[in-house]
Amino acid sequence: PIKREKGSEEEEDKEKARVDAIMKQKGREWNELFGEEANDDDDFKIGISLTPNVDKKKIRAKKGATVTSSGSGVKLRLFADFFHSDIILASPIGLKMSTTNEESDDEGEDDTADVDFLSSIEMCIVARSDVLMMQNWDHVNSVLDSLNKQPKNVSNIDFSRVRNYFLEGQGKYWRQMIVVSAFTDPYVSSTFRRHAKNIEGQLRIRKKVSTDNASICDVMVRVKQVFQRVTCPTVSDAGSARLRFFSEHVLPKLQRLQQKHTLIYIPSYFDFVAVRNLLLKREVKFVSVTEYARVSEVSRGRARFLQGVKPIMLYTGRAHFFLRHKIKGARHLIFFGLPEYDEFYPSVVNMLNEGLTSEDEDDVSRLPMSSLSLFTKFDAHQLERIVGTSHAERMIKDCRDIP
Repeated sequence: PIKREKGSEEEEDKEKARVDAIMKQKGREWNELFGEEANDDDDFKIGISLTPNVDKKKIRAKKGATVTSSGSGVKLRLFADFFHSDIILASPIGLKMSTTNEESDDEGEDDTADVDFLSSIEMCIVARSDVLMMQNWDHVNSVLDSLNKQPKNVSNIDFSRVRNYFLEGQGKYWRQMIVVSAFTDPYVSSTFRRHAKNIEGQLRIRKKVSTDNASICDVMVRVKQVFQRVTCPTVSDAGSARLRFFSEHVLPKLQRLQQKHTLIYIPSYFDFVAVRNLLLKREVKFVSVTEYARVSEVSRGRARFLQGVKPIMLYTGRAHFFLRHKIKGARHLIFFGLPEYDEFYPSVVNMLNEGLTSEDEDDVSRLPMSSLSLFTKFDAHQLERIVGTSHAERMIKDCRDIP
C-alpha cells in the first residue's frame, strides 16, 4: 500500500508538471483571462452605492447587504439596487440580460427593455474592449444605445435632484465616455465615434509601432513571409474580396500541387463559413478547428491533419484566442485575414514544421515552407502592429495589388 501511495503521488506530480507546462505555454495573458485561478464568467453585474459624509459610528450592516466604510467616512454598499447605485460594474451580456424582458421573443424590441436606471449615466468606461470583441460586440453597442434615454417610469423620481441637462434630454452631450483597448480596431473606433457625443469633443490616443517592436520580429522559423494586398473598394466588401482572391488564385494552386499540411488561419467566423462552403463545393478534403467544435472533434481533426490524411486545416481566430491550440503538422500557412492581436501572428507562424520530420512522408520536404497573408487597405491597423508603422504605410499605398 505504501508503494502504491508513493507511486500515485509521483503520477500526480508528473500530471501537475505537465498541466503547468501547458498553461505556461499558452502565455501570461491567456492565464490571466482563462487560467485555473481566473474567473471567466462573462455574465456578471453588481451595483455599488456610495453615501458620503456619514458618521462611521452610525454605519450598520443591513440584512442582505454588504456595507463597508473608508477612512473618509464614506459608506459603500455592495449589491445595491441599480436604481440606487452610484457605480454599476457589469459585463455587456449581464446588462443585456438584466434589461431584456423575459416574456419578449428572441428578437426583442427595444421598447420592452427596462433601461431607466441607465438614464442618468455621467461616466461610461468600456474596459478591455479587445476582449469584448471576441465575444459579441453587438451587446456593447446595444448597451451604449440605452444610455441617457428619457425614463419611462417617473413616479419615484425626485426632480429637485435631477440635473437640468438630463431633464432636457441632453445627458449624452455631458457624459464622459472612456474606451480602453489593447489595440486600435475599426469596430471600436466606430463605436467610439458614434456614442462619444461630449460637447468637449473626442480624443483618441494610439501608439505607433516601430519596426524593431513589430511582432514579425518574434518569428523564429526560417520561412518566406509574403503579404498580398487584395483590391477592395469598400470595407463591407473586404470579406468577399478576400474570398474571391482565395478561390481564383490560391485554392487552384493548392489543388494543382496537391499540397498537404496547409493551415488556413481565419480571424472572422463569418469568413470561416464562407471558406468552408467553398471547400465543400470544390470537394476539397479538410478539417476545421473552431471555438464551437467538440473536444473529441478537435482532437480527431488535429490527428488527421498531422498524419496528412486531411491536407488542409481551417483554424479560426476565436479558437486561438480562447483555446491557444498548438497545431502540429503545418508546413504551409495562409492568413485569410490578419489577426487582431499582434502576438498571434508570430505564435501561429512559429507552429510551422512542428511535429513533422522528413521521415514522416515523402513529400513533406518536397516544397519549402511558406506563409501567405492576405490583407486589404482597410486592415491598416492590424498590418501596422505586425510589420510596423512605416512598413505598413508603404504596403497600404502600394498599388501593386491583385483584384
